[in-house]
Amino acid sequence: MKRYFILICFLSVFGASCSDNILDRGPLDKYSEQNVWKDSTLINLYLGNIYAGMLTTYDEGGSFLMACLTDEAESARTFHTSQQVNLGQYNPSNNIYSEYWTTCYQQARKCNMLLERLPGAAISEGLKQRMTGEARLLRALAYMQLYDRFGRFPIISKVMTLDDETTVPRAKEEDCVKFILTDFDEAAKLLPLSYNAANLGRATSWAALALKSRFLLNQRRDAEAAEAALAVINSKQYDLFPDFMTLFNPENDNNKEIIFDKQYASGISGQSHSLDTYETSTFFTGFASGITCPTQNLVDAFEMKDGLAWDKSPLYSAAKPYDNRDPRFYATVMYDGCQWMGEKVDMKKGSKFNRASGSGSSPTNYFLRKFLNPKYDHKNTNGNANFQNCAIIRLAEVYLIYAEAKWNLGATEDARMYVNKLRTRAGMPNIAAADFTFAKLQNERFVELAMEGQRWFDIRRWKAGPAKLGGVITGMDIVDGPGGRVYNRINVETRVFAEKMYLFPVPLSEINRYPAGTPLDQNPLWN
Repeated sequence: MKRYFILICFLSVFGASCSDNILDRGPLDKYSEQNVWKDSTLINLYLGNIYAGMLTTYDEGGSFLMACLTDEAESARTFHTSQQVNLGQYNPSNNIYSEYWTTCYQQARKCNMLLERLPGAAISEGLKQRMTGEARLLRALAYMQLYDRFGRFPIISKVMTLDDETTVPRAKEEDCVKFILTDFDEAAKLLPLSYNAANLGRATSWAALALKSRFLLNQRRDAEAAEAALAVINSKQYDLFPDFMTLFNPENDNNKEIIFDKQYASGISGQSHSLDTYETSTFFTGFASGITCPTQNLVDAFEMKDGLAWDKSPLYSAAKPYDNRDPRFYATVMYDGCQWMGEKVDMKKGSKFNRASGSGSSPTNYFLRKFLNPKYDHKNTNGNANFQNCAIIRLAEVYLIYAEAKWNLGATEDARMYVNKLRTRAGMPNIAAADFTFAKLQNERFVELAMEGQRWFDIRRWKAGPAKLGGVITGMDIVDGPGGRVYNRINVETRVFAEKMYLFPVPLSEINRYPAGTPLDQNPLWN
């Protein structure tokens, strides 16, 4: 039987490579399976490896953020997978998001092993309970990420051989949903409400409820989503961080807004990412970077500071289109004339910041600003390692989950109150009751959560694929005129969308793993 308890966590300690039987070889052979579950330190390292395996937006750095599949962004790399998706030029053999299928099952297997071995482990009952809760949450998160992209999945809930796994068919829709929700519910019962400083980053009961509320909203189970979200809000464990501009900076890791995150460079994860290395202008990095380029669609979603849309506000100037915007714009987008790392950024094509063509040239003439560390030293990259944490879910999203669920339930004033809390934090005027529409609520999610990996799932929930996933992507043309800079909106790409694209096809590489007679069925219309 292949072993999934393998301590891949030793990679970070010993720098070794590993395989399914690593504990049978070399200097680690003293760590037999039996010894692992008798040692609380080794068990904790094993659990830490599961935390390290969580997939986040930051782990996509160097490839493409999921924002590039929505109206948030356009990839600067024309050969990237995102272009295949956006133009409808993909099928199961392209293995889109196969890394999610593979990694999510790796996570589930490790959680299953931990859950199976914990009852007999040589640790206290209190620690067993906490670790059981952590494993249930981490497994639910993995399966939720799998379900979000592919829909129904084979439920692997116990330790199995790889051969046995390929006899398990995709479960029914309702069974997949029930399995994920049950794991979140059990985790919420078992996990502590908070931790001391030494255990920052571990999952709490509130993290289980917050993630559950997200999943329920996407299922359009609004009453349950609102209930779970309100429990998190009423816990008083979290507050909005006062400064959106620095919310994601490394010095503000673990601030009061963060409910659950991936702790890069911590004792739990021990990992790094490459967002700062790949997502800023090539001027700063010294090589062809700047992959995820915000669209004009996103820029136009940021209101003027008077609360009106750019094309309705007297504050808008065509000659200075970036003045007087929602302050969240300046924290999200690198635009022409902005300041970054002591430089005034020139986004005109052919400048030292934005190459005329090819790699390092932004198709929209914007680069990403959100998440990046303004103090990152590109001359001393430590092997291109970036370490700021990635928020998996934060209080602002829980406010928006609650607001949307309450809107759907007819409680529009409750919805407006929580939208306005975010606008107040951002320095934007409140939306009056007479002006509050669902479109306003949708736009608030667009700008508040931009690039955080939820837009694609929002669009699917709203059934807005034809307009938002298959519409025209715009950018800003920048030229020098006799009176100064001239800005004109341009069409960058016309994307393609079909109903089947609300789910990605099951990767052919996974279907081919299954022997004849036990098929892993494909999503509708992808055969």
